[in-house]
Amino acid sequence: MYMKKHAYIFLALLLLAPMGAMAQTETDELDIIELEIDKGTPAKQPISNSAPSYQETSPRDNTLTDFSGLGTLAPFKEISIIQKRFLPKTGRFQLFGGATVLTNNPFFNTIGGVAKASYFLSETWGIELNYFGLTTSERQTTEELRDIQGVSTENLVYPKSYVGVDLMYIPIYGKMTWFNEKIIPFDLYFSAGYGSTMTQADEAAGTIHLATGQIFALSKAYALRWDFSWNFFNAKGIDGSTNSFNNLFLTVGISWFFPEASYR
Repeated sequence: MYMKKHAYIFLALLLLAPMGAMAQTETDELDIIELEIDKGTPAKQPISNSAPSYQETSPRDNTLTDFSGLGTLAPFKEISIIQKRFLPKTGRFQLFGGATVLTNNPFFNTIGGVAKASYFLSETWGIELNYFGLTTSERQTTEELRDIQGVSTENLVYPKSYVGVDLMYIPIYGKMTWFNEKIIPFDLYFSAGYGSTMTQADEAAGTIHLATGQIFALSKAYALRWDFSWNFFNAKGIDGSTNSFNNLFLTVGISWFFPEASYR
């Protein structure tokens, strides 16, 4: 009986051993399969709640120091800046007073005063009246020609005054700096017109007038202005002969604009 009991136990162990080995083998195979699956799965990136880093502005002066992001904005050629003129002229009058000097006469020194009155139809076009009151004296060269060389100078013509009307064209508006201290807006203009030059022989000679210059805005009412005026005319000397003359004037003065400026 005792021998039979041990025989049963031994037989049971023989039967259970292959089953345990099979279970262990299946477990190992499952672990290997799971490891292979994990290798083929892409690794998950950690989720970040922070925004991309940029150069922050200084908390004190609130000044931007990193402009690298501008490359993602719209091209600058598609951006327009609209700025009102500092010194608007449309529908306004201008009164100008200044001093002038004749720059291209080798025989006489001619200086004088200039008065101008303008009305601007738009920022580009205007009408202007001009008056030049002039005084003339002989240069030393002219005196030497008459006194030493015996050359007659009475036939030389110089202007006593000029009056005329111009059409003004103002195509350019710009700004410039004054020693990096102040920005001064300015207009560059051209004008052409017709008038009359009174000569020293009291002859009123028809005159073609051309001019160009700049108007530098000091405020909405006052401006510094300079220009070159070029007058072409034919006149008779004392001997009765007619000759062509041209006078180039450099003029500098102050302009006053009125009525009070109102932006469009």
